[in-house]
Amino acid sequence: MSRLLIVLLSAMLSITAAHADHHIPNLGEKANEFKDDGKKAHKREGMSHAASLIMQRKMHPELLSHKRDKTLRQGVRGGYTQLQKCVDCHTSVDKNGEHIPVNAPDQFCSTCHEKVGVSLDCFSCHRTTPAEDM
Repeated sequence: MSRLLIVLLSAMLSITAAHADHHIPNLGEKANEFKDDGKKAHKREGMSHAASLIMQRKMHPELLSHKRDKTLRQGVRGGYTQLQKCVDCHTSVDKNGEHIPVNAPDQFCSTCHEKVGVSLDCFSCHRTTPAEDM
C-alpha cells in the first residue's frame, strides 16, 4: 500500500512540475528593449499594462482576425493593422546577425502555439522575419 501511495504522489508531483510555467518565450530583440527600458508597448486605453497583456493573450486569435478583416475587407493598410509590425518587434537575431523566424522552435510565436497545441498557419503567407534590418 505504501508503494502505491509513493507512486501516486510521484505521478502527481511530476504532472505538477510538467505544467509549471517557468519558461518565458523569447520575446524578440525589440520587444525586450521595450521591456528593459520600462516602456509599455500595446497598452490599451483605460487598462493597466498587466490587464492589457492578459487581454491580448486571451484574445489573440480574435484580435488578429479583427485586423485581418480590417485589412482584407475594409482595405485599411498600415499602422498596427499589419502583421509585419508584430514580426518587427518579436524576432531575434542569431550569432551571425541573421534574423530568426518568429515561428522557429523556441521563438515567440512558436513557443505559445506549441504549448496550446494550435497550428501556426499565418506564416504560410506572411514573412517570419523583418523585411529589412531594423
